[in-house]
Amino acid sequence: MIQVHQVSFSYDELSVLEKVSFRVERGEFVFLVGPSGSGKTTLLRLLYADLLPVAGDLSVIGQKLATLDKVSLPYFRQKIGLVFQDFKFLVDKTIQENLALPQKLVGMAPRVAKENVNKLLHQIGLSHHQHARPTEISSNERRRLAIARAVINNPVLLLADAPTEGLDVRLSLEVMALLDALNFQGMTIFVATSDRELAEKCNKRIIELRDGGIH
Repeated sequence: MIQVHQVSFSYDELSVLEKVSFRVERGEFVFLVGPSGSGKTTLLRLLYADLLPVAGDLSVIGQKLATLDKVSLPYFRQKIGLVFQDFKFLVDKTIQENLALPQKLVGMAPRVAKENVNKLLHQIGLSHHQHARPTEISSNERRRLAIARAVINNPVLLLADAPTEGLDVRLSLEVMALLDALNFQGMTIFVATSDRELAEKCNKRIIELRDGGIH
């Protein structure tokens, strides 16, 4: 599913990643753990081809990222769900509309899209907020909404950047339970977090990123 081999990355003269190598198999749930500034977000951006490494090879979902061109890039990204730290919601749209947009972009029939949105809203416990805007719900609910939007088109891989940041332990575990349910359904989950204690509580595989390398 994910193969990272001897990958290095720098911002100008600042080295962020140095000869990073690891594998994630299809169907795994893996935590990428490291302190703030260790390069976790940079690594996620490399995995969905938002950045290019200065050295090394990356393969995601069977696709060698070095061979991607402008035509194939959108099709590659359709297979990946992304949960950003800042959510990137359309704040002038309702929760229902935020979930419907990704379906519209891939040409889903409106009736089917509406059914999918309603089903997912029920699964994440936000049906009663479907006409609210993202700014009108709690932080925990916004995080669940971010995950729902990321998986509405049934990606095979979910990349989540600090999905529980700012939440207490109970709410963090609720978010992890939602991700665990998606993993149980067959989705590969790759979560970047600085909260090692949370990762250990979830009893999943942990990859530690520190000082630019895997430890």
